[in-house]
Amino acid sequence: MDKKPPIFKHFRNIYSKSPWLLVAILWVSIIPTIGALTLGGRIYSNWAELTIFSIIKPKVAIVYCFMGITLMGLALIPTTFFAVITGFLFGWQAFPYLVLSYTLASAVGYLLGKILKKDSLELILDPYPKAAKLIHDKKNQMGRLIFFIRISPVIPFAISNLVFALLETGLKRVLWFGFLGMLPRTLLAFSTGAFAGSIQEALSSDASVWQYLLVAGLLIVSFWGIYSFFTKPSESKEVYR
Repeated sequence: MDKKPPIFKHFRNIYSKSPWLLVAILWVSIIPTIGALTLGGRIYSNWAELTIFSIIKPKVAIVYCFMGITLMGLALIPTTFFAVITGFLFGWQAFPYLVLSYTLASAVGYLLGKILKKDSLELILDPYPKAAKLIHDKKNQMGRLIFFIRISPVIPFAISNLVFALLETGLKRVLWFGFLGMLPRTLLAFSTGAFAGSIQEALSSDASVWQYLLVAGLLIVSFWGIYSFFTKPSESKEVYR
């Protein structure tokens, strides 16, 4: 029986054949957390001096969307953090702009991931031929996988963008199924900020009972969906490609 290579040895192998792939993996895994800590700390320390403009103004909305698309699309901050801050700073009138921003940020992240070498996925899955074959057989059902990955509150947005690019799921699928999957978790994070009474409360990790229940519900749905995707036989083709 073939022994699977240790994770660090596998990373070295990836780096030797495609260094930019390893850089991309480390970037989407680490940088968003650093960005959230940095930006959150800056907002908290300079809160008294900040001027919050109304997002109803077209110029403010355009600047907000541009910043959101850039920060989330380049994996500089997590979408959850951006949603909480948006809810606290601008209230419910900003929700449509948030949805637009994360949808376009999905396109940015996906297209950036497509720049990597075409055989990047094969390189990652080289020690796991059964997984590679399974993914190949499910090529026409990627919309389901995108939806259930996006709905999970624990799978980072930036990492999933890179995964979708490597899987070559198709931009239309990422935009449409990603938009639907992101709505529940985005609404949960946004409402946390919108209902917060202070910047300390918005930036804290405390959550109410109903929020824990919703998170648990989304986790169950996501786990069931991803599990069924990989265990159920292939079905008919999807419309979006």
